[in-house]
Amino acid sequence: MNKYIKTLAIGLMTGASVLTTSCNLDYKPIDNFSANSFWGSQTEFEGFITAISNQFRSDNASNVLFYAGELRSGVFELATIDGSGTINLEPIKNLYDADHPQFSTFGGYYGFIANINELIYRCNNTNVLSDNVKNGLLGMAYGYRAFSYFQMYRMYGGVVLRTEPDVILGNYEATLLYKGRSTAEETLNQIKEDIKTSLEYFAQTDYVYKSSSKDYYWTKAATEMLAGEVYLWSGKVETGDHQANAADVATAATYFNNVINNYGFDLQDDFYSVWTTPHNKESIFSVCYSSENDGTYYNVPPFQLLWARTTGTSYLNYWSNMDQEGWGHVKGVANRFGQWYNKETDKSANIEIWDKCSFGPCRYTYKNSLYYQFDENDSRVKMFYPMWNLTQEERDNGINYLDNFDPKDGKHKLAGTFVCKFRPSIPSGSTTYQMVVDMPIYRLAMAYLYAAECANYAGDNAAVVKYINKIRERAYGDKWDEDVYGYTAGDFKANETALMREWDKEFVAEGQRWWNLRRLTTVKGGTQKDHFVFQPEGCLGFGLDTANNPWMTDINGNLIETNVPVLNGTTQDEHLLLWPLDKGLLGSDTELADQQNPGYTAKPKQ
Repeated sequence: MNKYIKTLAIGLMTGASVLTTSCNLDYKPIDNFSANSFWGSQTEFEGFITAISNQFRSDNASNVLFYAGELRSGVFELATIDGSGTINLEPIKNLYDADHPQFSTFGGYYGFIANINELIYRCNNTNVLSDNVKNGLLGMAYGYRAFSYFQMYRMYGGVVLRTEPDVILGNYEATLLYKGRSTAEETLNQIKEDIKTSLEYFAQTDYVYKSSSKDYYWTKAATEMLAGEVYLWSGKVETGDHQANAADVATAATYFNNVINNYGFDLQDDFYSVWTTPHNKESIFSVCYSSENDGTYYNVPPFQLLWARTTGTSYLNYWSNMDQEGWGHVKGVANRFGQWYNKETDKSANIEIWDKCSFGPCRYTYKNSLYYQFDENDSRVKMFYPMWNLTQEERDNGINYLDNFDPKDGKHKLAGTFVCKFRPSIPSGSTTYQMVVDMPIYRLAMAYLYAAECANYAGDNAAVVKYINKIRERAYGDKWDEDVYGYTAGDFKANETALMREWDKEFVAEGQRWWNLRRLTTVKGGTQKDHFVFQPEGCLGFGLDTANNPWMTDINGNLIETNVPVLNGTTQDEHLLLWPLDKGLLGSDTELADQQNPGYTAKPKQ
């Protein structure tokens, strides 16, 4: 019997589980906030929405969305300054097996889903809510559940589908609670059904929870964005027993165009303001890290959202320096920088000319090739904090800092490029930092690029150009010149490649790149091997002219890679498109043990 899923069914589906502590099920709760006593007013229902939003922020958004969508996407360089070793080696190198799954229990989404299932049940079995409020809450609930299952679907294919709060209904028998794994097609159909239900409820209400901060909570617009994502993925990506259905791409286009045209969203006037303005006009659905209620900030946010992975309190050193300079204020600066990761030894490189500095351990950083993709008039390049190494001659002469030099002179190698999107603030005298920006899950720029992708599939080059140029025009601001920076449409492959590059520049650090690699393809309606994850177009440095720009080096001083796919496309690694089921889950469920995702029968090569 599956002990873990049994635990999910019993332990996580207790009433108001995000608000109360767990207790032995053999005893009736005696506190005033038991499952049956909690749901007595609209205020309590709305309090539950706030609680699950907090759960989403802590358990799903900052963890799974980043690690699943960014970490394995070929965008990081392993590095360490202090010799303390690397971290997240396996996912960065795409080394997975049941012992090294990166995620356990299908990404850990079932606790959140359990609470959503309870909310649906309570809404359908209460007389304290008006129909308007009830429909609004149900629209939110089905949207949240569809979103969760979609993330699991992209990661694992078929998963265990739980849609009822079994324990709340009095079902304690383990054999009745147990559910086997559904197929990929069954899982996708459930997601589509939840999306349909969410939109049906939203069509019957004008209720908006906390209207002043509505982008922190699920809305009809969020469901339509999700619907577009789901149908675009369904239309282009084969998963398990699901065969890509081209007709779904046209369906996806209708949802993205609805989001673009019907809700009053607009791009922020400048890229920087996206990251400094909560509840901005571009935001469709965001995770709150900044100021949800009158300047209440969240301390110690997830450090994986920053530009480099660190440990301990060393990240304070980074940001104490950045607070003085910050976004867009650093360029053409060379100084001493630390030791870097040696690919051959998996240890810190022992290079004498690379002096240590006060930055503390840096475990991985964005590849230099990402920085090279930007031209100097693209305002998005200002989100980087580039660090250039001094020459040996300068070091021998006691120079510790050099300003106003030519980064393309070929003498000063780029030591690292750190992304400043999610920039915290460190109060004076504090030993922790506070997030001052939110994490967007959906923003309008995403809808534009998705709409361009749908248009490319339909052969509508005019729409492809229109939507890509919407993004570029904002990026170049007052330097925008369509003749110089505007996109000129090409064939299907060229357009998909241009979209990949635009995603790379617009959405770095937002957990999107792996999914773009999996979805964008060199051949319309082609095979799995045609997707960018197996093609040189997916390489972060693709399209860069290293022959005429020899200063384009990686952190070890070698020319950057321009044509190496994230996965090599052989039978050996094709299975890596999906995650493995973890060893603990397999060991507790004899049926799942026979349903491991294909290819994970042996340990990966080191």
